[in-house]
Amino acid sequence: MDTAVIERARNGDDEAFVQIYEHFSPQIHRYVYRLVGNQEQADDITQETFLKAFQSIHGITRDSNLGAWLYRIASNVCFDLMRRRKLITWMPILEESDRSREFTEEDFSPQLIESQLVRRTLSEMPPALAVCLVLRSVEGFSCEEIAEILKIPKGTVFSRLARARESFMEVYKRVAHTTDHLSPADLDGKLGGAN
Repeated sequence: MDTAVIERARNGDDEAFVQIYEHFSPQIHRYVYRLVGNQEQADDITQETFLKAFQSIHGITRDSNLGAWLYRIASNVCFDLMRRRKLITWMPILEESDRSREFTEEDFSPQLIESQLVRRTLSEMPPALAVCLVLRSVEGFSCEEIAEILKIPKGTVFSRLARARESFMEVYKRVAHTTDHLSPADLDGKLGGAN
């Protein structure tokens, strides 16, 4: 993103902000959708993210990371929704890898295999852990970038990723035995609605 466009947006140029929106909205929407798993909610959260950004862009500093700032706003809006509704859809871990204690894209299937089980598993995880994992594993942000996005120390990011991996595996194993007895409609009801 051209720094001149960002500077114009900071100074109230609506057309410059439209350029920012067009540049960042697809990736923000994709990120939000992976967290909430619902197209309509992802649309609403993306809109709210850019509305909040438009209202406060004049306050960011010239050396701010605009992308990280937008992800932070989107994460906060998602945190609010997940705390209220506990709706998260994510891709499952097919097998644990011994090469790393951190999730990577290789730990996930590109298809939503056992998505009901995963939805239930992640609905029981703290949203802060799930957000860290999505930012790292799906969006591909470094731990330094996640620390900047979430405004937490880098060490906290490492800690959350480690705790999230343990929590996900533990809950995944536990709910795998009980999910077999739920119909898709029952599970959607427990999670607050279908996608």
